Amino acid sequence: MAGRYDFHADQGATFDRTITWKDHTGSPINVSGFSARMQIRDRIGGTVLHEFDSGDGSIVLGGSSGTIRLIASATDTEGWTWSEGVYDLELTDEGSVPVIVTRLLQGRFHVSPEVTT
Repeated sequence: MAGRYDFHADQGATFDRTITWKDHTGSPINVSGFSARMQIRDRIGGTVLHEFDSGDGSIVLGGSSGTIRLIASATDTEGWTWSEGVYDLELTDEGSVPVIVTRLLQGRFHVSPEVTT
């Protein structure tokens, strides 16, 4: 079952968060050979508000350290005129047969509006 975590971001500021995927003993899970993607939507099944993807560099996977870094530039977040959405983060083990997809996290994504523009 996916873990639950709520993200908070500031509109107009760089969003840069790193999480570490760990096993039951607290050791990092090696994410070498994985891909990752995350969508923020206005509601489940609704309109996509923003996407993060390891293919475009907005998610950076840290190999044996198990880190997953989410990055959105200040220019990107400036366009985030919404205040809240829902998301899930999926990792895909491209090297396994069959391919294994893990929904690692899910929750709400909150955006605090900027005053200085």
